[in-house]
Amino acid sequence: MNIVLRIIIDLFIVGGCFFALAGAVGVVRMPDTFSRMQSSTNITTLGVLLTLVGALLYCIFVWKSWGSAAKVIMIGVLTILANPVGGHVMARAAYRTGIRPERELVIDDLADEEACVETGDGSEQAADAAEAEREVEEL
Repeated sequence: MNIVLRIIIDLFIVGGCFFALAGAVGVVRMPDTFSRMQSSTNITTLGVLLTLVGALLYCIFVWKSWGSAAKVIMIGVLTILANPVGGHVMARAAYRTGIRPERELVIDDLADEEACVETGDGSEQAADAAEAEREVEEL
């Protein structure tokens, strides 16, 4: 195997490991749940995808296996699709159970949504009223 190709593959894999380690440190050091979730999404987004690029190059140029390369690509696509959805669901669940960020939110769309749910009115009117109330408070 060409030494330049091996160095490139190793750089991708080491880069992925670096972002995974940085994300893990962020999960431990961040002050609140939402910051920890943001840090954990970096692990999957950057760490896993860089590692998968290294694995993809290895499959194509070393193993010469297009079947394995297709599997690596599929794992990457599923990671890209599942990561934002999972993070969103976890953040919404945390917010609805009463966990709030350490700092006050500038825009709190979920509070407007909860106002609609509490009134039992699923219409846009309740959301518009909550938004108008927030604008008045800002003045």
